[in-house]
Amino acid sequence: MMKKKPLLIVFEGIDGSGKTTLSRMLLDDWQKQGRTVVWLREPSASPWGEKIRAIAQAHDQIPIREELEYFIEDRRWNVKNCILPALDNNQDVILDRYYYSTACYQGARGLDMDEIIRLNEAFAPRPDAVFIVDVDVEIAMQRIRQNRETTVKLFEKKEFLLQVRENYLKLKGEHIHVLDGSLPLAQVFVRLLEKIADYLLTT
Repeated sequence: MMKKKPLLIVFEGIDGSGKTTLSRMLLDDWQKQGRTVVWLREPSASPWGEKIRAIAQAHDQIPIREELEYFIEDRRWNVKNCILPALDNNQDVILDRYYYSTACYQGARGLDMDEIIRLNEAFAPRPDAVFIVDVDVEIAMQRIRQNRETTVKLFEKKEFLLQVRENYLKLKGEHIHVLDGSLPLAQVFVRLLEKIADYLLTT
């Protein structure tokens, strides 16, 4: 079947959910199928993305509106330099985090989620599908401790992640799908492929 349009597929979830691993698995699967696909992440490699990572690693906290501006500027850079060029070149894009992360994480710090989504959708293309990998916060925290040498970052504190997870589960839309990330990874991936099959039929 001739490829009609490129897909923008987003993976979301709290830290430790397994979303990055699943996004990489989908990348590998699509590459084996011969689809032209790129994998991207946010924060990106922009100067704003580097600032965001440095702040998180240093356990610093900046004014919430300033933090939001960093995320928005980083996303503007990523959309202009990476996402849109790939889509325009008929490449699928698999994205590890997008503006839903900003809405849910900054929403957990007191900002309005709907406002954040509106601000981002003014310039950022809406994804074809969003997969929220949902896990209990205790499971996520255990995975973080087991798999990372560094101490738990600001965004990975338990009470904060509880609110972030609640925010993710508030998101609604036909393009938004929740995956049970507590299942064995192979089972989660099978369910992902089942849900994404309908999108592949039209591309």
